[in-house]
Amino acid sequence: MNNQCRCESKTAEICCPGDENLRKEWLLDLEKDHKPLRYASKEIVKKLKLLSNSHRIEILLMLEQRGHCMDEIARKLKAKKSAVSYHLGLLKKHGIICKIKRSRFAFYSLSQEGKRMISIFRKP
Repeated sequence: MNNQCRCESKTAEICCPGDENLRKEWLLDLEKDHKPLRYASKEIVKKLKLLSNSHRIEILLMLEQRGHCMDEIARKLKAKKSAVSYHLGLLKKHGIICKIKRSRFAFYSLSQEGKRMISIFRKP
């Protein structure tokens, strides 16, 4: 009988205990060790969903060049202001962009998190 574990070069007893009590404890430890990964994966999925819209990506690319007001963004996207407002709200809520009020206008720019996200996708 081949006693080699398929996941690595460990033996099956070390990786997957045969004893029922040891196996239960081992499985509980596995679940506990995996919780941070599950949380991280959910956070990544949220960010990917946020970036899964071409208008939001275009907004980020515009803001990477310089700050824009909503009117500029709407005109460049050829989109309704209400739609642009919705996208800006989502990006701001998730900390991807910053909003600065100047008199009756609001200007948007990339936050540090936004710059980090854009740089990830810019890498070859």
